[in-house]
Amino acid sequence: MRRTHLIAAISLLALLLCSSATASLSQFSGGWKNTDPNTSGITRLEISTSESYISVQAWGKCHPEDCDWGEAEAISYAPSVESDPASEAEALLAIFNPGFAETTLVIQPAGNNRLKVLNFQHFTDGSGRSDYMAEYIFTKSRATLKPPSTGVIGTIDPKKIGNIIGTVAAMTLPAPVQVSPVSGSVSDKYPRTTTLRWKPVEGAASYTVEIDCYHCCQSGAWCTDVGDTWSVVPDITDTSYTFDFVGAQPGRWRVWAVSSSGAEGTKSGWWEFKYTR
Repeated sequence: MRRTHLIAAISLLALLLCSSATASLSQFSGGWKNTDPNTSGITRLEISTSESYISVQAWGKCHPEDCDWGEAEAISYAPSVESDPASEAEALLAIFNPGFAETTLVIQPAGNNRLKVLNFQHFTDGSGRSDYMAEYIFTKSRATLKPPSTGVIGTIDPKKIGNIIGTVAAMTLPAPVQVSPVSGSVSDKYPRTTTLRWKPVEGAASYTVEIDCYHCCQSGAWCTDVGDTWSVVPDITDTSYTFDFVGAQPGRWRVWAVSSSGAEGTKSGWWEFKYTR
């Protein structure tokens, strides 16, 4: 009973904090594959639904074949107590115990034939690996082929509830709206003093800015394209950041909000700029 209450509390908070389009249960049903073919996390999902039972089967990245975690019962949540979960479901929650970790999945619609999956991973194998949260996008690979079967719900460590709640809350922080310099801006001024500006995000305790540079790490490439980082500036409490750019070449920047617990919100897109001298 206590476990059920803990699961419901986490699920309800996630739904209150997250904004998502209402969807019928049928939109969750089917086979799903991760849009990132190189993911090291969850590769596939099989979701089966009925009026009385929902099951989620998951596969994780393994070699030579993906590891089948088995099936878990899922809980669906609608926007209010008056809502019909079958036609107005906003999210599913499922908990797995694949043997090496306790895995909590929050599954939400993300557009036509797409799902967003938040994966909260708590390792239980004594490996010393850090617990983490990952976000995946899945696309439908086929319609469901089977009715839901009774699954086994894994356990969740009560000590991790605070971390899960804080991270779910942070993931609801939207990407800051960038203001200037407008993407595509070209300047010949020197020195190359640049001020990045964005609009505030409600609930943000601070912001992190990432600045990327073209040609800096490898000729003809952005630093991030070759797996490097040019500049990341955390703990910005204002909605602007001023710096001197490195040279007469392209640059780009993005920004994201950070919650009071230190978890990161959604990152903005890259905005490019260029200096000619």
